[in-house]
Amino acid sequence: MKVYFYITGNLAAETLILASDALKRANPELNIQLLTDGALPTLPEQLVTSTMVMHDLDNQDIGLSPGDVVITGMMWPGNDERKIFREAKENGALSVVLLPDISGDANKFCYRGELYLPDFICVSDKITYDNLVQLNIPKKKIVTVGSLYLDSLFKNYIPGEENKPQQNIGYLSVPNRKDFINWGCDYGFGEVEIAEDLVGISRNTGMDLLIRKHPKELSSAKYDHLENSHCQVTDHNAGSITAFIEKCDVVVSTYSTSLIIAMRMGRKAISYQPDCTSPVRGGIYERLGIPVATSYQELSVLINNSTSMEGGGSISDLLFNSDLSEGEFVNFINRVAF
Repeated sequence: MKVYFYITGNLAAETLILASDALKRANPELNIQLLTDGALPTLPEQLVTSTMVMHDLDNQDIGLSPGDVVITGMMWPGNDERKIFREAKENGALSVVLLPDISGDANKFCYRGELYLPDFICVSDKITYDNLVQLNIPKKKIVTVGSLYLDSLFKNYIPGEENKPQQNIGYLSVPNRKDFINWGCDYGFGEVEIAEDLVGISRNTGMDLLIRKHPKELSSAKYDHLENSHCQVTDHNAGSITAFIEKCDVVVSTYSTSLIIAMRMGRKAISYQPDCTSPVRGGIYERLGIPVATSYQELSVLINNSTSMEGGGSISDLLFNSDLSEGEFVNFINRVAF
């Protein structure tokens, strides 16, 4: 028996690495294979080359045998994942998706109006669970593991010297519009326009703007025209997400998981989705008390009042198995695989 992890993406890749490490510690005799397509912008190259095997699913199946387990994330558009589900089913192997997103989009499992499902889907939070159930995904397929990523991030987190209010606005960019169009919706706002709005607000408030590019934008120069003495553009190579957030008094993004991280670190978090009548992940932001601004004016008021914004609800109330997700994942795999 072998356990395969097919690793790709950003947050998904980091979560799958955490899961594979946990499984290795619990079962050192287990034959665990890490495969990847190489699209891993946030992982060090040395880690990838020393621990993973490059695998092209377009030209070659994994080679699953009866009793094997294959674990992956669920990336758009899902072509690789559907191939993995099919190969597992045809060969008597078990397929598992580990969903790292908070308030994850269940529609990732739909293709041309049909559901394509693995044997099990591991979720982090109650809203993702509800999203899957509303899409008529059987409850017996959904496993309430919790967030390995958030548990790991805060397990040994010690606030640094900069973990105090700063006169900085932090912008965590997400390449929104392309993603939304891929998912079948065009909400009409883009990441650069949002940055430009924040430049104007930072100028009016006397606060500096710190832009942290999404890993997908690592080689992009789309924000370079905004850089000046009061606007700094950086990326994940400059430091951890917590180190970036520590520098900020208020953190703005659209639907990034980093808003939840900022809130948990005691920062003021704002979701900005201009002209959007049905905000993405609006449900979880409402439950956590993270305001959603849908206009420049509303965002400006929220940032100006950020020092008096009250904290929202606890993310622990929405997550399954807070601080216990690693053990839950290992127990689940041991239960279904052995």
